[in-house]
Amino acid sequence: MSRTSLLCVLLGIFAASQALVGKTCTKDSDCHAGECCQILSEFMVVSRRQDAANSFFQNPTNGTCQTYKLEGAPCTAFEKINGFCGCEPGTTCNTYEVPIPTSLLQVRKPAPARPGYQWESTCGAA
Repeated sequence: MSRTSLLCVLLGIFAASQALVGKTCTKDSDCHAGECCQILSEFMVVSRRQDAANSFFQNPTNGTCQTYKLEGAPCTAFEKINGFCGCEPGTTCNTYEVPIPTSLLQVRKPAPARPGYQWESTCGAA
């Protein structure tokens, strides 16, 4: 099988698996298991500055079905507040310190952890 054919097959499988994600909804029950109705807040609690023109076209009562983040996936505490699905039911976003490998350059993050550690947030048991 040529590379082009293999790529087309893989893209087709991916497209089929994502077919229902993105369906318009107004509540979680409109979506399938493992999905929630992601209705983004008109005013984000913590976000980058957005184009003012975009805010005129937002409808805060309609959303799209999106998959929950699975256990172990990166997360932030502000996802649910801003209307994103966040962690799957039964899990929460946990933040903890992780030792920084000495071979990696340190990246500045807000509210520094202890020396030699960095903050990391993932979905995990409640």
